[in-house]
Amino acid sequence: MAAVPATVTYLIAEPFQEAIKSLRKVLSARHLEIAGGFDVSARIRQKLFIGTNPCIVLFVSPPRSLGAALEGDHCAAAIAPFHVVVSERGRQTEIHVLRTLSGDSRTLEPLSLAALNEAHSEILRAIESIAMPAAMGA
Repeated sequence: MAAVPATVTYLIAEPFQEAIKSLRKVLSARHLEIAGGFDVSARIRQKLFIGTNPCIVLFVSPPRSLGAALEGDHCAAAIAPFHVVVSERGRQTEIHVLRTLSGDSRTLEPLSLAALNEAHSEILRAIESIAMPAAMGA
C-alpha cells in the first residue's frame, strides 16, 4: 500500500509572482488573513549562497470567527497559523498544504480540532478556486 503524502498539492497555471497575488486575493476574499511569510529561497541564497527557485511560506490565520474556539487550547498554537508553501515549478506554481488533522487527536480539544479543520477546509476551497490538484507522484 502506498503511503499518503503529508500534504495536499495544487498547481496554478500562472508564474510565481502572479500566483502569489491570486492566492492572496482568494484567501482574503474568504476572510483568511496572511499573518506573515517566510521567503525560503532568499534565506537559502543569503545563508548558503545557493540559488533556488522562488519559494515562500505564507502563514494563514483562521478566520476571526473561529478564534474563540482556539483561544483556550495551547496545542492549537502549534498548528495555526497554517503554513502554505508556494514554490515556482517551471511556468507554473505549486502550493502545498498539510492534510487535515485526524479526529483521533488526543492533544487538541474537540472544539479546537473542529475549528482548525473548518479553517483548513476554507483554505483548501480558496486554493481550489484558482488551482488544480496535482497528480500524486508528479
